[in-house]
Amino acid sequence: MNAPGSRDAQTAPGSPALDERETIRALLLQRRPALAGRMQLGPSGALEIPLPTGRSIEVGRMRRRGRPRWVVVTPSADGARLREPRSLRAAALTVLAELDGQEPGRGVEQARHDC
Repeated sequence: MNAPGSRDAQTAPGSPALDERETIRALLLQRRPALAGRMQLGPSGALEIPLPTGRSIEVGRMRRRGRPRWVVVTPSADGARLREPRSLRAAALTVLAELDGQEPGRGVEQARHDC
């Protein structure tokens, strides 16, 4: 159970953040059902998708430019890259594009089919 005031308390059942996170999860699973066994929740309540490299892609909500926004954090050669998609659908598509670039063996044709 979440302690009052904890970061996870912000994603309590019925909260807009939880509903939005579940929408992103559903969009990802709609296009890539195999992610069901890989997606997990991190300590902050962010969606995490582990990569074969040992790093992960994270989708979380944070205050940026004065308001809560969904962000996608992806590994890069020099640390991590933060992206701020404009919608929940754009967040899911950003994750899928990053997965295509991070995981060997996924061709462009498969990526087009998934979207």
